[in-house]
Amino acid sequence: MIGQLLAGHYKVLKVLGEGGFGQTYIVEDIHLPGHPQCVLKHIKPTSSDPQVLETSRRLFQREAEILQKLGDTLKESLRQCNQIPKIPRLLAYFEENQEFYLVQEFIRGHTLSHELTSGQKWTEGQVTKMLTEILSILEIVHNHGVIHRDIKPDNIIRRESDSQLVLIDFGAIKQLRNPTLVGQAQQRVTIAVGTPGYMPSEQIRRLPRSSSDIYALGMMGIQAITGINPCELQDDPNTGEFVWQHLNPVTPGLAAVLTKMTRYHFKDRYQTATEALQAIRELQNLVEAPTVTPMTASPSYHSIDHQSTNQSTNYHTLHELTLEWHEAGEIRTCTIEENQHSKNFGRIRIGRDPQVCDIVIPEVTVSALHAEIFFNGLKNRFYIRNLRQKNPPIVDGQMLLAGEMPLTTGSNLRLGRQQFKVSNINIKQVPVEHIFSSEDKKDAIATENYEPITKTAPPQQVIHSQSQKVKAQSKPSVISPLPQHKPFVLGMGMAAVVTMVGGFVCLQTGTMGKTYSRYSEHNFITQQPKLCRVITPTGGNYMAKLRPEPQTEIGAMKQLSPGEKVLFVKIHGDFVQVRLADGTQGWVFGDQIQRC
Repeated sequence: MIGQLLAGHYKVLKVLGEGGFGQTYIVEDIHLPGHPQCVLKHIKPTSSDPQVLETSRRLFQREAEILQKLGDTLKESLRQCNQIPKIPRLLAYFEENQEFYLVQEFIRGHTLSHELTSGQKWTEGQVTKMLTEILSILEIVHNHGVIHRDIKPDNIIRRESDSQLVLIDFGAIKQLRNPTLVGQAQQRVTIAVGTPGYMPSEQIRRLPRSSSDIYALGMMGIQAITGINPCELQDDPNTGEFVWQHLNPVTPGLAAVLTKMTRYHFKDRYQTATEALQAIRELQNLVEAPTVTPMTASPSYHSIDHQSTNQSTNYHTLHELTLEWHEAGEIRTCTIEENQHSKNFGRIRIGRDPQVCDIVIPEVTVSALHAEIFFNGLKNRFYIRNLRQKNPPIVDGQMLLAGEMPLTTGSNLRLGRQQFKVSNINIKQVPVEHIFSSEDKKDAIATENYEPITKTAPPQQVIHSQSQKVKAQSKPSVISPLPQHKPFVLGMGMAAVVTMVGGFVCLQTGTMGKTYSRYSEHNFITQQPKLCRVITPTGGNYMAKLRPEPQTEIGAMKQLSPGEKVLFVKIHGDFVQVRLADGTQGWVFGDQIQRC
């Protein structure tokens, strides 16, 4: 083919690539000034059967027309924004000797395969930027009823002129259509186009759909964040889902998006590029949103005098989520605030049992204790957590088998047959008095490294009404210890003031380290009753997990049995660091321990 002239216009210069359906060449158009270079895609039918050939011809012409229309649409939409189109323009298409050719614009640059090298891990910002750029292209492509079928690093070019990503190689496209309209001949010319590692199960079965492209892009995201080729990733033999988060822990938001993009069953994925793009943009908005500096105590632990503080500037940001559902023919709502006053502090539990649940649902398919909603202060997001080993919640069509998942405005939840919707997530400014109350001051624990612990919230009556709003649990202010008391030192010199009846009693001891040898670890725990905690697993679990870091995505390094006593160390978000009797330290969820 090198040096051959095709259609009297295009002189073949070199081979660019080769696949099962044909070859790709760099050609030059000798009829245009300067002989500009183009990409020529040579497509060979899989059979010489006349019926197959005729069907191939019709499909080729139809898909070439779609490419041209798609390119024109992208060009017009981006022209209005003074941007350059991010797919190659279709320049021509023709048939010669019963073989088909597409001529497209040549994009100068390098493919992402040069950037996604083995062992090279991208930052979360780089990954979300890549996902946003490609999803923006797929949004237009899919809206025209077209799927790409071969999203992979080799088919994405970083354009030399502006470093923007361009999606190439649309020679494998397939128009979304009813396969029964073209008869059996189409089945014989439609091949399982795609690349192992990026190709989902339905595409292997020759049934690609829009979510197949989303899957492939999600696999690229996982490859970028872990530095591992998708073919080398391990999967869960029971679910078919990839196991990757231990390779490079990421924020729960990005982990949830990548997981949903790459679900084994296509029904569990984002169904449209628009839906996936919205989820990514919400992540970016959270990162870019200004954070509110929390009110923390100074090293001298001065208490806050609310009477003398300027009230005009003493405000706190409060997040609230509104949950909506239908019950007995009526629309019911419940507004959930961060640090919620509830049966389990900060967690609103949903189920049929009024003894343990804050939102009681009579639907018989809802479990007695089914799920809980809570606010993660580190991520500034609301989450739903599964509390059932069986009958798991379904979040936006995705089964939540374990752990938790972030919620956004518009999230759809299903517990049994009961449907819920997050109708709104709001951020408002409230006076500090809404957060700090004088009653809380009596029970505060002041530390230098973490936020004080509030007392256990009293049980709350469940009220069935059209608008249930649970009052927010007030956060305690920081109380300074009495001057004559010395701080209690734990671990690396951490100070902790221990609440006792009638005031604060501060115990003194030396820095703990090698001095542990004078006591057994068990005796040490029992000798500190105010810091002693007992393991109490929640959500129907038989054991609690001890994690090396305060992150949900990190696997457990040890299982803790109910009733096991541990020593309280410090708090970090939803996690509490504890020390075991053998000296091991790790993190558990705050609701999985109680005072001894």
